[in-house]
Amino acid sequence: MLRLMRENVGNWIIKFFLGIIVIVFVFFGFGSLGSKRDNSVASINDEPITIQEYQQAYKRAINQLQARFGKNLNDDILKALNVKQQALDSLIEDKIILAEANKLEIIVSDRELQENLLSQKAFQRDGKFDLALYKRVLGLSSMNPEIYERIQINALRNQKVRNMVLNAVNVSDMEARNWFVFQNSKVAVDYITFRPDDYTDIKPDEEQIKKLYDENKDSYKSESKRKAIYLKFSPEDYKDKVLVTDDHINAYYEQNIEEFKIREKVEARHILIKLNEDDTQEKVTQAQKKALDIYEMAVKGQDFEKLAKQYSEGPSKKTGGYLGTFEKQSMVKPFADAAFSMKAGEISKPVRTRFGWHIIKVVAKFDASTQTVAQATEKIKKDLEKRELQNLAYYAAGEAFDSVIDGDDFEQVALISNKKIIETNEFNINGKGLDFAGNSEFAKTAFDIALDNISDVKQFGDSYYLIKVVKRIDPVVQEFNLVRDSVLKDLTKTLQDEKAKEDAQGYASKAFNMKSFDSIVKEHELKVNSTKLFTRNSNVEGIGNSPDFIAASFSLNTNKPIYPKFIKTSAGYSIIAFKEIKLPEESEILENLKNIKKELSYKKQASSYQAWLSELKKDYKIKYDPKILN
Repeated sequence: MLRLMRENVGNWIIKFFLGIIVIVFVFFGFGSLGSKRDNSVASINDEPITIQEYQQAYKRAINQLQARFGKNLNDDILKALNVKQQALDSLIEDKIILAEANKLEIIVSDRELQENLLSQKAFQRDGKFDLALYKRVLGLSSMNPEIYERIQINALRNQKVRNMVLNAVNVSDMEARNWFVFQNSKVAVDYITFRPDDYTDIKPDEEQIKKLYDENKDSYKSESKRKAIYLKFSPEDYKDKVLVTDDHINAYYEQNIEEFKIREKVEARHILIKLNEDDTQEKVTQAQKKALDIYEMAVKGQDFEKLAKQYSEGPSKKTGGYLGTFEKQSMVKPFADAAFSMKAGEISKPVRTRFGWHIIKVVAKFDASTQTVAQATEKIKKDLEKRELQNLAYYAAGEAFDSVIDGDDFEQVALISNKKIIETNEFNINGKGLDFAGNSEFAKTAFDIALDNISDVKQFGDSYYLIKVVKRIDPVVQEFNLVRDSVLKDLTKTLQDEKAKEDAQGYASKAFNMKSFDSIVKEHELKVNSTKLFTRNSNVEGIGNSPDFIAASFSLNTNKPIYPKFIKTSAGYSIIAFKEIKLPEESEILENLKNIKKELSYKKQASSYQAWLSELKKDYKIKYDPKILN
């Protein structure tokens, strides 16, 4: 079966189902679960959740992730997202909510069910419900209408219970206003940063260095290393076995005609008068006036390229505002809408985007078209050759691995495959010691293979590999004289860090007690930096993303101007003093109030629902088999 599927690996449908089989069956391990006598993986108040229900929930989760990640979906992503736990939790929650629906005697009318089914696009043809299509779609899933409609009724009952919880959540105008003010208030601070690297006068003595080594010998072990042999199956090894005919090219062209459609394009220049998104209306108006003045010069005949070099504030200024040739979706919408509505040679009035005001000149326009098969032949041929070479390399590697499964040793596998065994130097887990592309991935794979074991087929770059680890070098504590420089570097860094921290806290306490930042700055000639205004959700210029720095800054005001402790950031240790706060304008609050209430309501509903569900779970006895999450 595996060999048959490998022989058809060029078929994209086979590839897709191979991926799903690998993800769902290998990672999920249905075989072992199927052996459970009671056919259940969990229970709620002794009501079982069956293996089949769990499989279906897991597959639904896989399908959703497949739509999101496409071909990048693998078992590493599934483990990182804890999909098994999510699938089980969703089943448990559905069962509990359905039990509550039973208690509340919630029903679904025939009309409600009918409207639900009629609205599902999977069962529609030309926008209308199609009974034959409905039955055929369900048949493909081994399901009849009676079972499906029972599932839909339960889903609708569950939704009614959820709606009862969600509809109880309200957001007042005052709550929305306060939330908007909290999110959109801006603060600016003065700060001094004590950087460990600035303490260049710290020179540890020999006794300190030796002491650190003696107390931390395990930190100075040699690297763990491996040595391996491998077989490499590269696409270029099979060039003489590939022949792409005109029939292949024509078939590919006909089946993938969308690939050869060329979208409409525009070649343009522009002049940009920059603005920030949070600039005042006064600045926006001033920038617009400047842009209009430049526009008037351009339409009266002045050289657009020279005007761009003189006035533009964008990165294309040096090239006279030249943007090259671009498709509509590659530009921000207002700019693209203007550029693609113009004729070659036309100059637009100023157009506003989030970057500022643009004056656009269309140099040339290129209509949408479709390449002919003759025009596309060379590219199609190269693509098909590359794809077939890749398939041949994969097939050959798979044949070699079949020999491993049959019990052949590595030397026999090499002979059968007509491949030379390649031996590596010793290498660490990062690939240091290897001298070929994909060395880091190769190394990580080798470190996961037991000594004298052979890997399955691995792909690094375009090539496929079978790897056998032949030597394992375990780490050992290195002699002091070999690592002295590393110990010195570590100790120096530690002492620098401690000194920076000590100074930061000392100055923070002194400034806080004196209630004066300027006093310690002048007294000790310290360098002060000032931030621009920033919100609670933004990065801070010069600091980056530091939640502690931001939280400390927003805790300050005119009555509490100095933060009493240092704040650790990526740059070092900072002390902070209040500079300015700016609250949103009333007009801005009123303009956004409706959207604020909607957004806040959604957040409150999600939070309230989870809180309600957590409390509800306490009333139920939930058990599950931990093995299914391993």
